[in-house]
Amino acid sequence: MSARDPIKVYDARWEVHEFDDAAIVRLFEATYAYGRRLGVDTVTLARDGRLGAPHVLELATDTAVRMGLSTYVCTAPASTPHGYFLALHVSREHPNTMGLMVTASHNPRQYIGVKFTVPTVQAIGYGCGPMGGLSAVRQIYHSAERFGPAAGGSLHLVDLSREFIEFSMQQAGVGAGALAGMAVVVDGFHGSAGPELMTALQRAGACVEPLRLIPDGHFPTGSPNPTSRGKMDRAVAAAAEKDCVAAIGLDGDGDRVVFGDRRGVLSAGFAAVPILRTCVREHEASQPPKASRCVPGPVVFVRPPALYDPKVNLLALAEWSSIGVRPVLFRNGHSQIKDYMRRVGAVAGVEESGHYYHRLRLGDLVVWCENSILTVLQFLRALREGPELMDELWAMQGRVRTTGELNYQFPDDATRDQALGALIHHFLADGARTVTATPEGIDLHGTVVSRGVIIDDAGVRLEPAWYTGYLRVATNEKGVVRSYFSSADPNRIEQIESVVRGILANELGGNLID
Repeated sequence: MSARDPIKVYDARWEVHEFDDAAIVRLFEATYAYGRRLGVDTVTLARDGRLGAPHVLELATDTAVRMGLSTYVCTAPASTPHGYFLALHVSREHPNTMGLMVTASHNPRQYIGVKFTVPTVQAIGYGCGPMGGLSAVRQIYHSAERFGPAAGGSLHLVDLSREFIEFSMQQAGVGAGALAGMAVVVDGFHGSAGPELMTALQRAGACVEPLRLIPDGHFPTGSPNPTSRGKMDRAVAAAAEKDCVAAIGLDGDGDRVVFGDRRGVLSAGFAAVPILRTCVREHEASQPPKASRCVPGPVVFVRPPALYDPKVNLLALAEWSSIGVRPVLFRNGHSQIKDYMRRVGAVAGVEESGHYYHRLRLGDLVVWCENSILTVLQFLRALREGPELMDELWAMQGRVRTTGELNYQFPDDATRDQALGALIHHFLADGARTVTATPEGIDLHGTVVSRGVIIDDAGVRLEPAWYTGYLRVATNEKGVVRSYFSSADPNRIEQIESVVRGILANELGGNLID
């Protein structure tokens, strides 16, 4: 057994040639053994459309049945949000359900991996979740413990496509025909989520112009990441050509969403505004009013928290606050964000990478996870109710410029760390401030750099040439530095991009990647 393992910070992720079947089976044995310690007796399994996914799903299935678990498997390509719904649906009758999704998200085609949840649809990561989450799985993986056959295992094949779409539409408050007359572009990037979203939109009455709809694990047009520079150009052009009100892009497993129209692509922080407005309305409707018994006055509602990552633009956060949301800074990381949302009761969460997180309810069960059909339907519902919405969002975004993600890969982690250090050193010399943790001490797992920015109880104050950036190393790819900057000054952002490219590419030989 190799001393290495495929476990990363958020999930498990590896290139298909890195681990043999014995190592992958060991990962599932360790996962199910960890689940048993939590009282798990049932597991749900799903996979996306990657070339390596069917074989890994089969190994996961065989191992689960052999270890005595009641095993529910969706064999057809599905999105990660669909996989979460599968776990939620089965949890109604089997509360002690663990959910696994075989996927490598937006990574290049040679990658494969697994995302994990424990009861009830609680995402886990390394050091995140009951008993340390994937930390406990890693410990078992490298232990001498062995797992023979156990009685009671069973296999159930399920297809909840219809139920998942109906659930998503119900959560969004969008019924059949509600979006009649709206024309939208959907770019599935050959991932597994495009057909699901197209079906939901058509049931809602929308006219869909599809691009790269059919799942294809070869990803013939490159990595399925709609947030990478230029990846949404076809969708934007199609929106102009077909006179569509919106262009929507999905990543390989459908838990990232990008919104735009003929003018280009919106930043997630601004695209989230109509979604958060809906969340605030629903929160207010569900809360008893809190009014003073002594002093007459208007009813006051508790401001619901919504998480944001370090790349969400400051001008977007000011808008969030104005609509009644309490923005809460948190680190990147799908498992960690969802775990913190559960702890603080957040109504939503947004990462600039295109992840939108929701608080979802099915009967008495409440969970926090992605549901991209819900995200899209909430956005389009707001656009139907206010046709001026896109102009409003573009006016907001027009006040700021971004570099987009600038991702560079180096031959080894030592060179990667040298490159990251050189970049931070440059901005410190420029007079920028650096932050590596939230106000309550939670590690951001990266460095926020900012100049000309003051954030305090009085609000956000910005100097004319302000900028902010977020720098970090990739957790699921080798030797990669990720960076993202924003500013209201186009000259400043152009200068910053030139500096980043100069240091990472010209000085240290990094290769630009998706």
